[in-house]
Amino acid sequence: MKTSKEEVLAKLHKLPSMPVVIQEIMASFNNENLDSSALAEMIARDQGLSAKVLRVANSPFYGLPRTIASIQDAVVVMGFNGVRSLVLSAGFVHAFPATVGSLFDRDAYWKHSFRVAGYAKALAHSLRQDPQMAFTAAMFHEIGQLVLDACIPEQFALVLQQRKITGLSLAEIEQTEFGFDHALIGSEMARQWNFPLEIEHAIRYWATPDHEPFRELTGTVYAAVLLENGLSGEDFISRLPKTLRSNLHVSWEHIKSGLPETEVLDAGASMLLAA
Repeated sequence: MKTSKEEVLAKLHKLPSMPVVIQEIMASFNNENLDSSALAEMIARDQGLSAKVLRVANSPFYGLPRTIASIQDAVVVMGFNGVRSLVLSAGFVHAFPATVGSLFDRDAYWKHSFRVAGYAKALAHSLRQDPQMAFTAAMFHEIGQLVLDACIPEQFALVLQQRKITGLSLAEIEQTEFGFDHALIGSEMARQWNFPLEIEHAIRYWATPDHEPFRELTGTVYAAVLLENGLSGEDFISRLPKTLRSNLHVSWEHIKSGLPETEVLDAGASMLLAA
């Protein structure tokens, strides 16, 4: 018997409880009156999360000009959205830790997500988009996989087994087995978590960036995934759909110098995953 989207969403109580700070940060997307001081005070209340944020902020990934000694300092140097995106990433990694014996490797999932986020942030800089929005959208572009692993672990494990045997994509197998895929579930969760509509759209459609109406952020996440897959130069450009190339005005010469080294991305991911 197939699992319906409604059945998955009805099991959301199985998701880990998010720290209060993370819930407040998610709500802050819709709070235009929240200032940087209030944000810093909000984060500083959670000492464990604050310590992790400072470790990652001081890693080579961010390459900041000076040592960040406090959350308030981080807000001043990194900016409001920079700190917010980092706090959300650290909070979700903590809420969805690695699970022993599971076919779904959460450590590998988070490392992949962080690398994609790093590339998306760099692309956004080059393409004059909001780099922190790009980082956040890319960090959560596959969040539906975590939801399925938490809510229907046995059924999702069978999908993972089929992917290993057949080589088909997760989305193809999910559509056959469930009638929906993790992108749909992820976008629904983003909506319930009050993420901005741009991020919800990126989660739902990043793998089909030609979806109308076209959104730059969604296309940037798609391009970042190609970079994380190891494509570069003309191989990378040739894999971009025509609509995406023309809307983003992207060329390899324009973006290549701003791309981070893989080692730097992995160092940032390791800091994020550290206890």
